[in-house]
Amino acid sequence: MKRDRVILGLLAAIVLAACGTTSTSGGGGPSYAGKTIKLGAILSITGAGGVYGPQSRDGMKLAVDQINKAGGVNGATIDLTVNDDASLKAQSAQLAQTMIQQDLDLALLGPTLSNSAVGVHPLAESLKTPILAVSTTGIHIVPDCNFPAAAACKYVFRDSLGEQTAIPDNIKSYAADKHPSTGVLLVAQDDKFSSDGGKIVQDTVGQYGINLLAVIKFSKAESDLSPYVTQAVQKKPDVIFITSLGGIPAKIMSEARKLGWTGQFLGGNGFNTATVSKQAGADGMGARSASAWYIGNTFASNADFVNAYKAAYGKDPDQFSAQGYTAIKIIADSAKRANLTFSDLAGDRDKLRAAMETVKIDSPLGPFQFTADHDVKQTVWIIQMDGQGGFTLLHEIPAS
Repeated sequence: MKRDRVILGLLAAIVLAACGTTSTSGGGGPSYAGKTIKLGAILSITGAGGVYGPQSRDGMKLAVDQINKAGGVNGATIDLTVNDDASLKAQSAQLAQTMIQQDLDLALLGPTLSNSAVGVHPLAESLKTPILAVSTTGIHIVPDCNFPAAAACKYVFRDSLGEQTAIPDNIKSYAADKHPSTGVLLVAQDDKFSSDGGKIVQDTVGQYGINLLAVIKFSKAESDLSPYVTQAVQKKPDVIFITSLGGIPAKIMSEARKLGWTGQFLGGNGFNTATVSKQAGADGMGARSASAWYIGNTFASNADFVNAYKAAYGKDPDQFSAQGYTAIKIIADSAKRANLTFSDLAGDRDKLRAAMETVKIDSPLGPFQFTADHDVKQTVWIIQMDGQGGFTLLHEIPAS
């Protein structure tokens, strides 16, 4: 299990501003001088989710660096430990239990994959520890992390755009632009993110006059996906929907183009990183998805974030970087207002949870606050792969 630690000392507030977000130092809050706010992140740095987790980590590290260099949270230093769950559900849950019960972290972030969240989030809920999902987009993340139990989860939050919003917005947008009549769905059947996305596609297409000719299921562990792609192409659909994660969407796109198919690819959150766009290359040009973030968005706090990220890492951020960065800012703002004691961990965790419910900050994602269900309410960006490893913007859908 890889562990990556960020412990950054207190420096003068003038060293670096907080990049356009709500300040987390000064302002007359309770003094936390000399204290440490321990946070733990569970991310997929390796494995199938390894195309997303490193970017989340880098966004978090940037936010921690900025906050600590600007004087911390009311004088307290943020101590962030990042743990690699290797994209494994059991390992993710084991890490969460260790961070809550042994490391005594105030709050957790993650995990990367929805398939891991179904093991981690109910555990955090039962142990009354706030946890903020930074990339999980599947069904039953918030507020019903214990689904099918009816009770709402109080300690689970999400700053990542759920597929129940993103996929229908993407389909609606494309239908309005191109009026497709037929489609085929290729869906990985062995992880929650993919199967949830497939269900949402099937529940949505009929609303926009798209006849789903076939639902083709496969295992993400299979090395040769060509038989499934061949089945899809032989149906001659206008659209191929792909719900899968990691490098699989790019493999499907390349195989379909080899077979001479020239139609449209539509996907979900698994598309929304430059890693996948680069893997797809020219074969992915025009592939559309709905994103929680777009690099060129005009929110005041976004340009500062993009510039700071480029300066720190020598590359552009992506949606996962922006969500990881925003998550740290959310927790820092909440901790600032929570009147923490640093002597009663259970009480402080509950105080932080209550403060998170009323967070209201500017972020790279735009003005941010949680809904009553601890979910996001935000702008949705319809983007398409540019064939060169990036994305271009097609539509901006304001928060409703």
